[in-house]
Amino acid sequence: MRKYLVYSTLPVFMLFAACSGNESKEGKESIDEELIDPNSSLNTNFDGKIFSIPSPVQTALLIKSTNLPFDNNLLNPVQNASDYTTEFKQALNLGIYGTDLGYAALYEQKAVSLNYLSVIEKLTGQLGLEGAFDKSFMSRFEKNSGNEDSVMIIVSDAFRKADNYLKSSNRKSTSALILTGGWIESLHYACELNKMKPNAKIKERIGEQKQTLYTIIEILEEYNKGGSNDELIADLNDLRFYFDKVNIDYEFVEPKTDAKNKTTTLQHNISIKIDTDILNQITLKVEDIRDNIIN
Repeated sequence: MRKYLVYSTLPVFMLFAACSGNESKEGKESIDEELIDPNSSLNTNFDGKIFSIPSPVQTALLIKSTNLPFDNNLLNPVQNASDYTTEFKQALNLGIYGTDLGYAALYEQKAVSLNYLSVIEKLTGQLGLEGAFDKSFMSRFEKNSGNEDSVMIIVSDAFRKADNYLKSSNRKSTSALILTGGWIESLHYACELNKMKPNAKIKERIGEQKQTLYTIIEILEEYNKGGSNDELIADLNDLRFYFDKVNIDYEFVEPKTDAKNKTTTLQHNISIKIDTDILNQITLKVEDIRDNIIN
């Protein structure tokens, strides 16, 4: 499998953005196909450190490409949102609900998408991020609700706006938790769907998360406000025990440079070996961590 890391030489800060775009002449959002390639990764920036994190939407794109049907049971129920009264829980579950919204939008589940959008609005308000999901956002969402690509762009832009605000306001710990919640939810999707219907591509996607897990732990340790992340970090280190047994081999491929757009695409071939028993243990631990977050 060939993997891509899109690195921009422009000062772009992206957290959930799986894609970027502009409005077309018809008023619909246009999309950059390269940036929604399920095999590409994007960068997030914390204090000048660049971390490569697969977007949750990328995993949803991979799942949809396997022709697996939409499964509402994978989502965190919207009624749980009223139970999240701490900033820690609100931030983690904002990441989870954002991933759920992206998944539902990809499958054109309009009613489900609107329910999750409502929950996201509630949580962003509680976290002081109303500006990311303002009237302009709602107008764009409603105008483009029939276009799944446009919805992804609009939601990604809103999360990016929230991320920029958090980082500029010295609330990087909150930003890190939103990132972690989204990553956990996308890994939950992959593990559960592979359990129901084993799939080589999804199995590889799970194995790829070995390095991402190390990155997540590093970010949470760096921005551990008052030790609030200690229990979560301990859980993720337990998960790391199993991911350490996943074998990943990389083969370097010459990077591609686009002078016009000022981007360089780093490429490599990747081979992943993951034992069935280890995969089962990873699945069990991911569900345990997710249950602690959503309940």
